[in-house]
Amino acid sequence: MLTPPYHQAPQICQTLLGSERHAMTLRRVALCEAEHLAASGPHQTLPPREHDRFYLEVDGHMCPTREPKHGPEDQGYGEAKAGLTFSGHDVAEVSKERHEILHKVLQAQITESETFGPIFDEVYHHAGGDRAAEVIVLADEAGWIWGMVEDLLLYAVQILDFSYIKQYLWEADKLIYGEGSAFVAPWVKGQETLLLEDKVEQVLTRLERFLDLAPALTTILHYFFQQNASRMRYGTYCQRGYFIGSGAIESAGKQLSAARLKGPGMRWNSAELNLPLTLHCVFLEQSWQTYWDSQALLAA
Repeated sequence: MLTPPYHQAPQICQTLLGSERHAMTLRRVALCEAEHLAASGPHQTLPPREHDRFYLEVDGHMCPTREPKHGPEDQGYGEAKAGLTFSGHDVAEVSKERHEILHKVLQAQITESETFGPIFDEVYHHAGGDRAAEVIVLADEAGWIWGMVEDLLLYAVQILDFSYIKQYLWEADKLIYGEGSAFVAPWVKGQETLLLEDKVEQVLTRLERFLDLAPALTTILHYFFQQNASRMRYGTYCQRGYFIGSGAIESAGKQLSAARLKGPGMRWNSAELNLPLTLHCVFLEQSWQTYWDSQALLAA
């Protein structure tokens, strides 16, 4: 379903409600509720259970903004940092390839990584992560994420998203054998198998052998593999029953940013954009009822 941009709200209100004047009223109400939500923190809670396994997924998604550019490389985008938490007990297997999270807590904001740390910490405690038997963090290679995790969750299991690292195996192999080579797919499959057997050192050794042939491998080897080798023990993770992909936060990020904020010609003020992001998070985590119940109690 396509989401219309805000400037079309008057026409939509005219069609559905008979008057364009409702558009500004709806906007004021929506932003007012978003301010309440942002000020009061997370509303969704996860059902407490014994011996729980607690997952945290973190990612960043770029949103077009109107902020002043800081150089020729600045493309006019701000990063919406998002954190998603859920319990292993609350994941339903829909099919072999698809799982559904029944209860989750989601927060997102365009902000600096230092400012996102307290938001991440609040989500973790509000969702009951400090009571869990195990805490697993899933993310891509971004340094700000792992620095934040090591500062706040020293004993968490850190897992680099397996789907993400597979992309860079493909990139590495294309540098080695060339685009379209018949050797690419079998080579990548072989490296995936090694990673799933906890043989990340063998993958590193194989990549290092090709550095003279393809010097551009240096960046991929260092930034994606060497710096994250301790987060790539996928055989161990699978044996323990951990998820090794962060598809849930990637899906949420696409719905938060790409599906709503990246329409043709759309540009946003960062401060104003955080309010719609708050509303979208509440919608995606399905905590509207909890929020309205709390407002009814306050009104009473």
